[in-house]
Amino acid sequence: MAVQLYDPDVAPSPDEWLALDESERTTLIAAYHEQAGIDLPNARFHAVLHTIIENQIAMGDQVPVAAAVKRLVEEGLSRHEAIHCLMQTMAEHMKAILASPNARGANDRYYAKVQALTAYDWLNRGDPDEPPPVRPRPKRLRFRP
Repeated sequence: MAVQLYDPDVAPSPDEWLALDESERTTLIAAYHEQAGIDLPNARFHAVLHTIIENQIAMGDQVPVAAAVKRLVEEGLSRHEAIHCLMQTMAEHMKAILASPNARGANDRYYAKVQALTAYDWLNRGDPDEPPPVRPRPKRLRFRP
């Protein structure tokens, strides 16, 4: 059965996820955020980065992203928050590649940053003197296509 709904707090089956066309994956992610009422400055770019991270998670042990999500969730982030943490790291990676005339070793640097991520650092990315925010877990939303 193919993925018909996307919930960032529930990992899709890697085989089913990767069997979808790239545009279908991005559409499912965009639909989730729209139906959840999440206001984004650039919803399309957000969905594309989300898709990249989900794709990397689905790759399993080929890249360190799935292990990072598992670790970040164990440290207290929701799966969706962990994905956003990784999205920020990916965006920084992409910016560095675009700014550098020689991107040799860029993926190794990205993977090292992924492996170094912590929930504490993500939650305290603003003021380092502030304690991590306390927030309730979001309610699960049900979507119909």
